[in-house]
Amino acid sequence: MRSWQRLKFMGVEKCFSRREDGLWVPRQQAKSLEDALRAVGLRPQALEQAIAAAKAINGRVTDAIREDKTLPDERVAQALALATNIPWLPTAAADDLDLASLRDLMLDEDGRFVPIHRDGEAVAVALSYPNDKRDAATALMAKGEKFRVQPCIATPRVIETLHYRYFVNTAARFDACIDVGDYSGALGALLIHACYLGGVENLYLEPGVRVGHIRFGVEGVRRHFRALPIERGEDPDLSNGTMEGSFGRLINLIVNDMRVRDVQIHAQGALNEEIPEALRGRYDFRVEVMRTVHGLKAVLRPYDRHAEAADFANLGLDPQTAERLRDYVEAPYGLVMVVGPTGSGKNTTIASLLFTTDAVSRSIQTVENPAELRVGTWAQHEIPRTAVGSEAEAQMQYEIVRGLLRSAPQVIYFGEVRDGDALSLAIKRVARTGHLTLTTFHDVSAAGTVASIREMRTIQGERIGADAFSSVLLGILSQRLVRRICRICGQPDEREETRSVLYEAGLGVGSAPRRALDAGCPHCFHTGYRGRILVYELLHVDEEMRDLITHEAPVAKLYEKMGNSLWRCGLERVAMGLTSIDELRRVVRIGVA
Repeated sequence: MRSWQRLKFMGVEKCFSRREDGLWVPRQQAKSLEDALRAVGLRPQALEQAIAAAKAINGRVTDAIREDKTLPDERVAQALALATNIPWLPTAAADDLDLASLRDLMLDEDGRFVPIHRDGEAVAVALSYPNDKRDAATALMAKGEKFRVQPCIATPRVIETLHYRYFVNTAARFDACIDVGDYSGALGALLIHACYLGGVENLYLEPGVRVGHIRFGVEGVRRHFRALPIERGEDPDLSNGTMEGSFGRLINLIVNDMRVRDVQIHAQGALNEEIPEALRGRYDFRVEVMRTVHGLKAVLRPYDRHAEAADFANLGLDPQTAERLRDYVEAPYGLVMVVGPTGSGKNTTIASLLFTTDAVSRSIQTVENPAELRVGTWAQHEIPRTAVGSEAEAQMQYEIVRGLLRSAPQVIYFGEVRDGDALSLAIKRVARTGHLTLTTFHDVSAAGTVASIREMRTIQGERIGADAFSSVLLGILSQRLVRRICRICGQPDEREETRSVLYEAGLGVGSAPRRALDAGCPHCFHTGYRGRILVYELLHVDEEMRDLITHEAPVAKLYEKMGNSLWRCGLERVAMGLTSIDELRRVVRIGVA
C-alpha cells in the first residue's frame, strides 16, 4: 500500500486533495487558524487554553498546542496548511522522499526548512511555520540563481529528519572525528545519526577480542554501523583489562560521562555533558553498561523529550477494538492493561489512547520510569533515577501514588507494573477507589496475563485475588510490532506454504500476500522492510469473561471466549500484503499467541 493510500485512513481527504507530486492541497482555505484547528479535531476547551497560553507569553497558538500536545503535530501542520492555503507534506509522504540530488541546496544550518523538490527555477521548500517563507527565499537567493520558493507545510520533526538525513552527513562526520581522535565529536555525531536515522531504539557498543562493533537496534532488528579497533594492555583477563583504541576511548568517554566510578558487573545512568548541542534539551540518553568477557559493553537508549503520541486513528486497529478502547478510556473507573515484550509499543498505544479523552476537563496524572512522553496537560510524576532498580523504587512509587490521590485525579497512568506490590497498588489503592487506571505489563498474551497475575504475590506473600482483579478489569490489549514490507522492492509471495496457511485460516480468497526481497533496496536500507505495523489481540471483559477470570478458568477457555489472537491478526496483515509470513513467525508464536 502506497503512503498516500494509507493517508485515507486518517480522514484527510475531506480537507485535502492529493497532487501528483505527493503534496496535499487544501480543498478550501479556512477562514482563520482557529477554524482550521477545529476542523482537524482540536476540542473547544483545548483551543481556549492554547489561546490563553500563547497570550500569556506573547507566543504562537500552535506552539502552545505543540508544547501541551493537545493535538498531534501532524494535525497542527494540517491546520497551518488549511489556514494559509499552502500545500501540506505528510510524514508518510516525506518518508518516501530521496533528496540526495538537492544536497547543494542546503538552506539553513539549523534545519528550519529544507528543499524537497526542484523544477527549473521553482524549488519546493518544506517549512514548519508559514512565516519562514521569507527566510527561505533569502537563503535561495544567496545560492546565486533566480530560484522561486514554493512553500509547503510539514512538522518540525519531518524537517529535522530530512535535514540531518540528507544535508548533514553525520556518518561521514563520525568517521572524520574518529580519524583525528576527536572522540567527543565522534560520539556527538553518532548520537545525532541515531536520532534522525529513523526508528533507532537502541545503540549498542559491544567489544570483541580486537574489534568493537557499533550497532543500531532499528524496528526490532539490529543493524551494523561501524567496527573500530581495540587496543589492550598486557593483562590476559580481557574482562577486567583496560580497552584503548577508538572503541575503548568511546566506551571510556560514555562511562565517565555517566559519572560511574567503577563498573564491577552492571551500572545504569545517563549521558550528561556529552550530549551534543544539536540534541541538548531535546533528547535524553539512558545508558546501561555491563562487563562482558571481552570488556565493557554499553547500550544507549534515546528519549525524545518532544516526542508525540501516535494518532490513535492511525494505529491500524479494527473498528470494534478501537471503539472498545475508546469506551475504556471514558469509563469513570477500572483497569486497562496493554501487554507485550520490551519494544512492542505499549506506551505509545496507551499515550495515543489517552489523547482521545479530554485532558482539559479530566485530570490525568502519571507515575513513570522514565516519563518518555512529556505532555503539558498531564501531571506527570517521575520516579527519581537514583531509586530505579533499588529497594527504594517500590516505596517511592507508593509515596507518589499516595500524594497524587490527594489531588483529585480521575485518570492515572502507571508507566509499568513490574511486580505484585505495584499491581496491588494499582488495583486496590487506585482502580478500586474510583479512578480509571491504565498500565503496561510484560507478558506474551492477553489471556496469559491473567494466568501470570494469578501467580503474582506481594512482598508479604499475599495474592492479588482473582475477584479483586476481575472486578475492576475492563480489558487487556496484547500487541507486537511487525515490520512492513518495503513498498519499493516487495515481491508477490507465491509460495505454496504461505497460500496454505492463509487458506487454512479462511483468508485465502482475495488475499495478496507479499514477501520481502532478501537484498532489499536503498529505500529500505537493504532490509526488505520499512516501518512497522501493529498486530494485537484484545481480551474484552464482559460479565461472562469476568466470571471466567473470577473462577480462574484455564487460559484456553479465555481464548475461546476472546475469539481473536495475535496470530490471527497477523495473518490478516499477511493476507493484505502489509507484512510477510516470515516476519510474523519471527515475532509471534504460531497458533494462539
